[in-house]
Amino acid sequence: MILQTEKRQQRFSLLPLVTQYGVYVVLVALVCLFSMANSRFFTVDNLLLILQQAAPLGIAVVGMVFVLLVVGLDISVGRSMFLIATLVGYMVTSFGVIPESLFADARGPILVIVLVLVLGGIVGCLNGLLVTRFHILPFIVTLATGSILRGIGLKISGSASVDVSFLGGLSNGRLGSIPNVVILFALVLLVFDHVLRRTAYGRHLMAIGNSSRNAERAGIKVNRDIVVAYIICGALGALGGILSAGQIGSVPASFGEGNEFIVISAAVLGGTSLFGGKGNILPGAIIGIILITTIMNGLAMINASPFIYTIVRGCIIFIAIAIDSIGHKGELR
Repeated sequence: MILQTEKRQQRFSLLPLVTQYGVYVVLVALVCLFSMANSRFFTVDNLLLILQQAAPLGIAVVGMVFVLLVVGLDISVGRSMFLIATLVGYMVTSFGVIPESLFADARGPILVIVLVLVLGGIVGCLNGLLVTRFHILPFIVTLATGSILRGIGLKISGSASVDVSFLGGLSNGRLGSIPNVVILFALVLLVFDHVLRRTAYGRHLMAIGNSSRNAERAGIKVNRDIVVAYIICGALGALGGILSAGQIGSVPASFGEGNEFIVISAAVLGGTSLFGGKGNILPGAIIGIILITTIMNGLAMINASPFIYTIVRGCIIFIAIAIDSIGHKGELR
């Protein structure tokens, strides 16, 4: 009995190490594996490409961390990306709300970023209010709103691809040798890491995630802080979506589909718990999305079958949730 107890204690004492550092080991192993399979993988150009590909969804991961911290969930992110990118495309190319001539300098991109943050924040606010005011499960709320958002987007576009090539300078441009989207990602990381670590609001989110009842007793305005978390998630998800759309120059009918699961799994792989009260922006939001993007980039470079991508994404989601669940059980013990 004593030996069995000691073995269990040793096993659970290793769990924090596995959950904290396992993702780094896997990332290094994958880089070595893909480098051996293709000599062009471990080059400066390809590593910058990985960062450029990871940055848009990485911005969305930052927002998802805030929602997960309060034991929330937002699976409407991918469909919100689709609707907002479609709306922006039509506002610029069809309705002239933002004239295309402004994209010759910085004014056009700045206006788009502001517009997207506002639209995404509105979607996030709606989700947050439905969760807090009507006490509906976040999964159900965001599943329903996501379906509505996608339906509106398809109605607007008529299932046709929407042109957003005017965003090419923002999404594909570079400042020196550094992609613009990587610079934006870095700014988002720094700002929201400060919010989470250094402000009262960040501490409130941690307290709510650990026990919303105790947080309320301590005087924290739980519902307000949860709604703000959903607003942040919606705004950053929309920003990541428009940057991603700008990289490909259009918004096809399938755009954003499944992105929510990539964003959630990246946040969990980076150390944010689905059970709330535990998470970080740096380095969590970086390592999770870079790991997933590295896998996708590596598979492309070794000419893997397109069908493999879906299988790999499913495996990543399963592994992320399994690691989080095992780690949570270990912490309870």
